[in-house]
Amino acid sequence: MARSPTEAPGTDKPAEPRVKIALAWLAASWEAVWRAAWPVATVLGAFLVLAGFDLLPDLPGWLHTLILVAFAAALVVASRPLWRLRLPDGLAARRRLEHDSGIEHRPLTALHDTQATGTSDPLSRVLWQRHLAQRAAQLRLLKPRLPRPRNAEADRFALRGLVVIGLILAVVAAGDDWRGRLGRAVSPGLFGATAATAPRLDLFVTPPSYTGRAPIYLTAGQVAAPGAGQPAPGPVEIPVGSALVGRVAGGDEVPTLSLAGSETAFTPIEGGSYELQAKVTGGDRLSVSQDGTVLGDWPVKVVPDAPPTVAFTDKPKPTERQALRLDATAGDDYGIATLTATVTLAPGAPAVLDQTPMTIPLSVPGRWPREIKTTSYQDLTPHAWAGQAADIVLTATDAAGQSTKSAPERVTLPEREFHHPVARAIIEQRRILTLQPEQSQTVAETLDMLSQRPDRYYDDRVVFLALRTAARRLFFAQEDPKPHVAPLRDLLWDTALRIEDGDMSLAERSLRDAQQRLADALERGAGDEEIKQLTDELRRAMDRYLQAMAEQMRDKMQRGELKEMPLPPDAQIMDRKQFQDMIDRMQQLSESGAKDQARQLLSQMQNMMENLQMGQMSQQQAEAQQKAMNLLKDLQKLTNAQRQLLDQTYRQQQAQEGGEEGDPSQPQQGTPEQNAQTQEALRRALGELMRELGDMGGDIPMPLGRAERAMKQSGEALGQGDPGGAVPSQTEALDQLQQGLQGMAQQMMEGMGAQPGMVGRAQNGQMFENQDPLGRPMTNSGGTTEGDVGLPTKFDTERARAILDELRQRLNDRSRPPPERDYIERLLRQF
Repeated sequence: MARSPTEAPGTDKPAEPRVKIALAWLAASWEAVWRAAWPVATVLGAFLVLAGFDLLPDLPGWLHTLILVAFAAALVVASRPLWRLRLPDGLAARRRLEHDSGIEHRPLTALHDTQATGTSDPLSRVLWQRHLAQRAAQLRLLKPRLPRPRNAEADRFALRGLVVIGLILAVVAAGDDWRGRLGRAVSPGLFGATAATAPRLDLFVTPPSYTGRAPIYLTAGQVAAPGAGQPAPGPVEIPVGSALVGRVAGGDEVPTLSLAGSETAFTPIEGGSYELQAKVTGGDRLSVSQDGTVLGDWPVKVVPDAPPTVAFTDKPKPTERQALRLDATAGDDYGIATLTATVTLAPGAPAVLDQTPMTIPLSVPGRWPREIKTTSYQDLTPHAWAGQAADIVLTATDAAGQSTKSAPERVTLPEREFHHPVARAIIEQRRILTLQPEQSQTVAETLDMLSQRPDRYYDDRVVFLALRTAARRLFFAQEDPKPHVAPLRDLLWDTALRIEDGDMSLAERSLRDAQQRLADALERGAGDEEIKQLTDELRRAMDRYLQAMAEQMRDKMQRGELKEMPLPPDAQIMDRKQFQDMIDRMQQLSESGAKDQARQLLSQMQNMMENLQMGQMSQQQAEAQQKAMNLLKDLQKLTNAQRQLLDQTYRQQQAQEGGEEGDPSQPQQGTPEQNAQTQEALRRALGELMRELGDMGGDIPMPLGRAERAMKQSGEALGQGDPGGAVPSQTEALDQLQQGLQGMAQQMMEGMGAQPGMVGRAQNGQMFENQDPLGRPMTNSGGTTEGDVGLPTKFDTERARAILDELRQRLNDRSRPPPERDYIERLLRQF
């Protein structure tokens, strides 16, 4: 017979479920311990709440001590149940398990019972065994329960819940200062500061942000005690205007700060600490004392903020485009914030002019540069002061608000010279209207008279309407013309520019505006997207300007107004590709983070544009373009001659087919043999024209080759006396000549647009110190040197771009440690 699994080996009784009994014992023991310990925990929790909120140190010392004694007494009383604590024994654990399981007849107890009588009776033993088997079956139903402390019986008002909530809030309020608050809670201040509450002094000196200096942290341990025999440290340099923040933790008296002969008291804050905030403006010693004890003493040296310096590096002067060039230098010990030029009319100027000074902001690259050397171009030719003597004063202001003015420079403001007679007349009337407003009716009559000769200004309807509008406004403003002077002055200026330069003046204005917007964006450190947008805008403005310049030169050349000039020895020929390369290079530098180099390259391009002679070309270019124009005219004449020959051949064909001698009213026609000779001459002339076009380096339009072959076929047909067979070939030749004429004209247009014929004038004998458009120094042979030029090479730019891409990739990698990603993010902020 098999033994039951619940029976102990070698016995007739089942084995006890020891694990369940142990769990029941643990539950009973925990209930007993908790019922005895929860009063102690409640008292300790209440004390920790008061300590966490740091309430006890604010009380008088005697009351603080009394509360500590009360908590100690309450702790003794609350711990009395712990003295009487008795843990349950095995029998109690078994009884608890039986009770928690809800099983009758106490099976665990029955396992320890023995048969009292009838042990010799077989029937009695069978009944006893059956009894044990039933109890053993009940063992499987035993289930230990979780402990039930029954705190509600002793704490009917649930005060323990309030203690728990208060303790959580106290931990949050204490934060990292929980050790200090706990120490102050058990240390009442009955006899002054003890070793545990000795005052601690911390001073933080934060220099102004524009100084670029790091904060200074001062502690009392940095200074040798008087009479200790240690060498005194050197004075602490503190920039004037620095923010000083002091904090004293501990002590009963309010500390005081002594600096520059005055004393300032700290302000008490919670937690028994004191704080002070002040500005450092002077003094040679800084000390903090409390209750007659010096907590810290430092010799200091307050570094003053020197005013900025500013001066002209060269006298203001006009450029080739009549813009006023201002060369200035400025410096400051911490950095320049703003740089401006103030223009004031010199004494003796006409009283009718507005005497309000004109302020011009100048470029300040970067953020508070300590030294700058800048060149600015200002187009003041449309201003009413143009041509007048004026005084210009530079003003530099540092980040602290200190300003310095330069010595005034007397200069005659540039005045544009107009060559077209109508434009000169309009500008003259504009000057009269500005200086003599009472002559407005005379000016109106003159403008009206000028408008009546549109043939003198190329029959331009816009100019006509502008002149008529200005004249009518002055006619209707007889009583008080002064309010109309300013708007009419602008209208007449734009009208004169249109006559003189066509659309180039508007393109030039757009180019200057685009350059200025890009320069402003680079100075304030704009993002890559904005820089790209402004760079594209500059590129389009440059295209419009160069195209307008090419069209103006072509129109002047056709009218015979463009004069040839010898190529200066210091000239530099510029074309559209070089300017576009500069703009592309500028964008690459900005995207790679080299914004200072991008600003430098933009400044070089502005210098180059301001010193270009507009509307003029080198002698070599003039000769080449004049020769191209002559070839175009010759091709036009050849096309007309081919058309006349086709008409003659067609009439000969009609005469042969009708058997007529010809109409006497028609011009005398040649014979087919004579027309064949004429066709051959035209073919040879076309071949010579194509040869000259090839010698010039241009592409020969393909239609001209097809026209030459058609001419040859036509000549052969005419030589055989067959005008009908020559007509289709001549028609093909004429059609191909017309296509070749259009292609050649288009080629010349593109060539003039790509090579606008601009000659860069030198500055003081050299163009940018012998640098090419990309800032590289040039040798006498036209090559570039390999020295340090201050601008990154293409390799440097590509390497910088690769580094930036790698940093951005690492920043987006979420698996990297947060400190590393935070460092990379701060590193990329300047880019």
